[in-house]
Parts: sequence; structure tokens; C-alpha cells
Amino acid sequence: MAKKTNKYAGYQAVEDVMGVGAYVGLGRPVDLNDNNTRMAIVGSIISMAAVTAWQIMKNVEVWDAAFTGVGAALGFLFSYMIAQELDPDRKFGGIIGGVLTMAATAYLGEGNIMVVLWLMFVLRMLNRTSGSRHKIGDNVIIIGISAWLGHDGYWLYPLITASAYAIETQIPGGYFRSWYLAGLTLATCFFSDFNFLVQNLSMVYVYIMCATFIIFLPEIRAAAFTEAKGDRNNKRINPRRLQVAQGVFLMIVIALGYLHGDSQAQSLIPAYMAAIGCGL
Repeated sequence: MAKKTNKYAGYQAVEDVMGVGAYVGLGRPVDLNDNNTRMAIVGSIISMAAVTAWQIMKNVEVWDAAFTGVGAALGFLFSYMIAQELDPDRKFGGIIGGVLTMAATAYLGEGNIMVVLWLMFVLRMLNRTSGSRHKIGDNVIIIGISAWLGHDGYWLYPLITASAYAIETQIPGGYFRSWYLAGLTLATCFFSDFNFLVQNLSMVYVYIMCATFIIFLPEIRAAAFTEAKGDRNNKRINPRRLQVAQGVFLMIVIALGYLHGDSQAQSLIPAYMAAIGCGL
């Protein structure tokens, strides 16, 4: 009997089995020779200084002001990095997103940075901009953060994570063991705090979510023409995977804000602004 073949075999990522690459597949290098990367680093430093000064001018305690400033700097960087996952062909969109994040953080405050870290890894798993599939280290980060957030009462995270793993198996180059990871993530729901109380969602976040959806939606069609290449395999990113990642992104940021309210919408500010920056 002939061995069953994988119809997506041509899209499989080239694996690096040496060193850290054997355990982490979704990490991406930082190219300090790239002008946009240098601008992002400088922008994050400016964000920290500007937001800290702004908070002090509002009579906020110095320590609290500095904490908000650090949050703004991290928000700028994560907005830039998430933008690279949403539109890898246009890096400057991340700079725009970072500037918007700085402004939003100054007025709305900083959220939980673990949320955007989780989101970034989920997007990389789906679009494979790293040129490699997800590995044990990546899965520990993705499942660990989702389980922790679920335990804190944000029960949608493990459900979304399990769904993302299931979706990953069905797109070109899908990794069949993602089904097992989806099941493992669902198992963490036993430790989640399922609080179905209606959460408050301020109108400012409703406006931001609507702007994100309207401005970013055309990017999904444009992704069909991507020329971006994976970091490790130097092969063109599969357009279908990129489009799926973009569609899942929109569903994630809208659903989390709507069902979990202000706290999660605030944490997703870098992601909202990254999407707006890519779409402008």
C-alpha cells in the first residue's frame, strides 16, 4: 500500500534542527541595518520619554509615570512587530502604528503586554513569516499565556488558541500535530474562570475597533500579491497562510474587546494601531 502523501508538501518550511532553532521556530531576527527597525527602536525610546513626561505633567507620581512610559515603549515595539506579521511587505506601517500606540497610551494607559506577545506568536504560527513551523518553545509561550489569561477570567483566550491550532492544520503546510496541541489547550479550560458577566466596553474602544476593521479589511485582498519571504527558508510566504492570519487577527481583536471589555481592549491597543498603520 502506497504511503499517503501530503498535498501541501511543497509549502513545508525548512527546519533548523541545530541550537535554539530546534526548540523555537517562530523567533525572528532583529536587523539593525534596516532603517525601519532603527526607527522603531528610536521611536520606542522617544515614546518612553514623552509619555513619562506627559504623565508627570498630569501630577502622576514619578514611579507610576515611569511605569506607564515603559509600557508605551513596549507598546511601540510590539505594534511595530505585529505590523510585520500583518503586512510583511510594508514595514513602515509598523512605524505609523507605533506612533498611534504612543498617542493612545498617553491618554488611555498601558495594558497587559502579555496579550500582544501571545497574539504575535499566534500570527507567526499561522503566517510562518519566520520560515519555520511552531516548535516546543513557541507552544509553551502560546499555550502558557492563554492558560494563564483564562485562569484570570479571560476564558476566550484558550478557546481562541485551540481554534488557531485547529485552523493551522487546514491551511497549506499545516502541521498535523497541531490537532494535539488544540486538544491540550482545550484541556487548560478546566482551570479557566468562566465569568459570563457583561463587561463594560467604552465607546472610545468601540470606535477604535470599528476603525481597525474598516481600515485593515482591504489588506486581506492585497496579501494575495505578497512578495515577502520567510526569514529561515528565504521562500515566498504562502499568500493563503498570510490571508488566514489576517482574517483570524480581525476576529480575535474584535471578539476579545467585545466579550472581555475595556481591560482587554486596552491591552490590544498596539495591535489595533498596527492594523490601522498597515491599512493607511
